[in-house]
Amino acid sequence: MTATSRSTRSLLMCALFSLSACGDSGPQPKPPPSQEPPPVETPKATLRGQFTPTSGTEVSGPVRLALAWYPSLLSEQSGPLSNPRGILTEGVAYSGGFPTDYTFNVTSAPPSEALVQLGQGLNGKGAVGILLAYSDRNGNATLDTIPADGKPVDRVLGASLAWTQPPAFMVVYVESKQSPTAGLEQGFNLVRLTDNLSSDVVPLTTPIPMALQDDKLLDAFVCEAAWDDTTEQAPCGLGDEEPVESALQLAGEFHIHGTRADVSLEVLRDALPVQDARVSVGGQDATYDAALGRYTLRLDEASALLDSGLVTVTALQGDEEVARTVVVPADFRVSSPTVPMSYSPGADIHAAWTEAQGASRYEVAVVADDQVLASGVTENRWLKLAPSAHEGSAVLRVTAVSATEENAGLVVRRVFEMPLAFTACDRVTEGSGLTVDGELSRYPAAFFGWESSEVRAEVKDHGVHVTDAKVTIAGWNVPYVNQMGAFHNGIISMGPERLGDTLELRVMRQDEVLCRTLHVPGAFDLTVEAEAHRPSGSPLAVRWTQSPGAVRYDLRLSESYDSPLYFASTNELEYTFEKVDHVGMLSLRFAAVAQPAHNDTLGWMDVMRVVPGGATFTEQ
Repeated sequence: MTATSRSTRSLLMCALFSLSACGDSGPQPKPPPSQEPPPVETPKATLRGQFTPTSGTEVSGPVRLALAWYPSLLSEQSGPLSNPRGILTEGVAYSGGFPTDYTFNVTSAPPSEALVQLGQGLNGKGAVGILLAYSDRNGNATLDTIPADGKPVDRVLGASLAWTQPPAFMVVYVESKQSPTAGLEQGFNLVRLTDNLSSDVVPLTTPIPMALQDDKLLDAFVCEAAWDDTTEQAPCGLGDEEPVESALQLAGEFHIHGTRADVSLEVLRDALPVQDARVSVGGQDATYDAALGRYTLRLDEASALLDSGLVTVTALQGDEEVARTVVVPADFRVSSPTVPMSYSPGADIHAAWTEAQGASRYEVAVVADDQVLASGVTENRWLKLAPSAHEGSAVLRVTAVSATEENAGLVVRRVFEMPLAFTACDRVTEGSGLTVDGELSRYPAAFFGWESSEVRAEVKDHGVHVTDAKVTIAGWNVPYVNQMGAFHNGIISMGPERLGDTLELRVMRQDEVLCRTLHVPGAFDLTVEAEAHRPSGSPLAVRWTQSPGAVRYDLRLSESYDSPLYFASTNELEYTFEKVDHVGMLSLRFAAVAQPAHNDTLGWMDVMRVVPGGATFTEQ
């Protein structure tokens, strides 16, 4: 890429202000709402796409995203594509292999200084934003601009407006409602420009390709001076060559797992390896490995070296010495999931961990053998991963990373691993004696105010009752309750989110897993015939509509849940208790029971949709 010149800038204005003439597309449909859980701050727009390095470009570190607003792109006095007036950044870093998909949430409108009065028949004020990919070289999770007399701080790696690889995309924000012929909606819009400088408004869900490349002129996007490539003297240090120091340099990695530490270091001079240096790590000598071209040190018991949280590394060649002190992230633990844990192939994993003091970021991955099923980078202490489908054992690997600008090239990683298993449902580990008996009941919203479910499960191993298993239903934990002598939980589905009518019941004990798919029968209408109050000895007739998936219907009349006075089971759509000898209120618990409810190998589970009712019987 080269910086956009004034002539190109004028063509951009023409393309933008001729949306109705070029595209004639009219108003575009609004994008469907995001299916992802809402973040803490609800996004006003969500942009998606894929990072793809250009040929010959190697991306060695995490990539972040920012949205920069440029008033000059809508100004009547058109200027170059630089000098942004507001940059929105997001605390998500992408690493672990490219190409990879990205998502960017726009949480706020452009700042007032980025808004300009619109022309060419458009109403009110507006702004144009460019999505930028960058390397956060100073580690402050923000894309820093460059003073006119300064030098680049971060490194811009790609832009949505990259004319070397059309089409290009711009985010256009307008404060006011526009004419339908403009094609722009009030608020955020995504405009696509083709290589012939025609443009059209496309849905915000349209993927935005982002080519990653090592081009210093991309830093012009964050230059605080108005500059284009027609100016002889480049501001912001854009024309400067990076100096190459003729001095010893240290680079490499600490890898810490439990009390074991593996250190691999490079000693360089003028970018060439130095093989005759004396390298010390916390006072212990590292040895040169000619095959690796690195100095290595392995300590199976490194507690004494690591406990202080700081380790000094030195390299000495002749009379010249270089020393660096690195920060060691404190020990931490994965708090979710807990051991043992089993998932369906392809199921989401919600990972969480305690804080590792001294870490600047966390790298998270699900790994099976040498295959990475999912990965991500975050500064938070939780992350949701969506692994590719896999069946069998795997590992959740959380790595606390310490990397600072002062010690660029020296990275410390402390790793914690949690074993996982991906197991298809409706089976049990071969040779296992695990079984689970019990029931799942689904209650309507009218009963509790929200739809709710209750599960009770008795776990046995070769017929012996056990209490030390881990039981989940649709990912929810089901603890063991001593008073019930079983694993038991009630789950209320508040709001629009529901558990669904197909659920997985998982039992995990040591290395054994049992999984059952439970299907809740469909909804139905229930009618209790005759008056709500009737004399003792009267009949009680009940009828109902078919419940999809049900093979029988159970009816209980009782004063309490555990002690029914009358019980019936039928596969018809009506039933009459011919004579109810009782005075007082009786509760009716009507249940449609699904099939298959029983499995000789996995256990006996009744899966029911329950509707309550009742009647009062008076003295004759």
